[in-house]
Amino acid sequence: MARIVVIGGGFIGLATALMVAKQGHDVTVLERDPAPPPSTTQLAWDRWERHGVMQFRQPHYLLPAGYRVLREHLPEVARALESAGAVAHSMLSPLPPGITDRAPRRDDEKFLTRTARRPVLDQAMASAAGTLVEIRRGVRVTGLLTTRSQQVTGVLLQDRAELPADLVIDAMGRPSPLPVWLDAAGLYEVAERAEETGFTYYSRFFRARPGDGPLPGNLATFGCYSILTFPSDAATWSVTVAIHARDRALKKLRDERHWTRLVGACPSHARLMERAEPVTGVLAASGVVNRVRAIVRAGVPVATGVLSVGDAWACTNPFLGRGMTLGLMHAVIVAEAVADHVKDPFTLALEYDRLTRQRLLPWYRNTVYLDNQRIAQIAGVIENRSPRQDPPDLAGAPLRDLLAAMTWDADVFRAYLEMIAMLAPPQEIMTRPGLARKITAAAELALAGGRDPWLAAGPSRTEVLKMLS
Repeated sequence: MARIVVIGGGFIGLATALMVAKQGHDVTVLERDPAPPPSTTQLAWDRWERHGVMQFRQPHYLLPAGYRVLREHLPEVARALESAGAVAHSMLSPLPPGITDRAPRRDDEKFLTRTARRPVLDQAMASAAGTLVEIRRGVRVTGLLTTRSQQVTGVLLQDRAELPADLVIDAMGRPSPLPVWLDAAGLYEVAERAEETGFTYYSRFFRARPGDGPLPGNLATFGCYSILTFPSDAATWSVTVAIHARDRALKKLRDERHWTRLVGACPSHARLMERAEPVTGVLAASGVVNRVRAIVRAGVPVATGVLSVGDAWACTNPFLGRGMTLGLMHAVIVAEAVADHVKDPFTLALEYDRLTRQRLLPWYRNTVYLDNQRIAQIAGVIENRSPRQDPPDLAGAPLRDLLAAMTWDADVFRAYLEMIAMLAPPQEIMTRPGLARKITAAAELALAGGRDPWLAAGPSRTEVLKMLS
């Protein structure tokens, strides 16, 4: 049995702690926010303060691949989410109107997820983890205990107390100071690459009127903006308008009046808002970066005895809702590496790095690629440039063709959803026999008919600017 310290008691930190605790290890979670989870989901949303969690009350979405991790590895958390009222949602709902083949497929259940607002997700995870893991709240970690042989042996607390550990797991999220701590300890520099995503988000939560069922999730792209809808718990759902961070003219969307006018001018979203009442004002978020770190450089760990998980390893733009699912998949990797190599810190670091690069790094790169494509397209609209043909994506097929085809062909749409839901990587999906031919044929029909695969029905940039003037 090993002594394991997890720094960070958020959703991913507790998931990781719970997975390794099930192996029989002595696990302690150190969480700097002092407030314990409230007794009810409504109190969690209304009163729970989590200053250490960025975007705690911004929209969140658990993709089907993340829900699959919970069902397979943390079924008690999946049950807690169900009890908390997390909505069951299939990403197949709704199918694009151009698809006439509406027959179900044998494995459509894989597109199912349960999702909720972030405070509710955290409350469910905390209630499950607290039965097996020691969680110390209101504890601030200020540094690492290390040896001359590049081994991390524990953590230093704010009151100068020392907490020894055989393994330290960094689950401190996007602002993790691990590289600073390693540098202060005289260890090697963590490899890091970061770039701004270029998006600003304006979100509102709504509650469906009595008698209405769960509302569908959707990502709709317009010329210079996108609108995301996420279903949630307790008959709530969110609507997010995403714009280019440098589009100063659209910053007025922070005002509820302007936000409502724009969303109300989009036919499909106007119908949704008619069925609900707002429960928040406009919640703004910006300055998000795509950033990835590596604790192994040139085949050598920068330190042993420490691993990063979730956003502490790589954080991504929330535009595709992948962050929480990436974190859960990463928790599985950490648990696998710990199960096999916890007594050998050097091999543990190498195996963790190998599995992370193999299973997660392609998803990170694909997310960055899609971000850059969307930002480039928005910039073209703002600058009134002619659209250009997209280069091949990581799967080897033009993104524009895929987006056009999936609005007409049921099988292509499901293949597209598998990528979005993170159920299978693009490279695997796009090499399936016959899929490339389906994409080409359906895309030719869509593009020949003048359908733009990017754009939904809604105001043009000229109309938006007039609306906001």
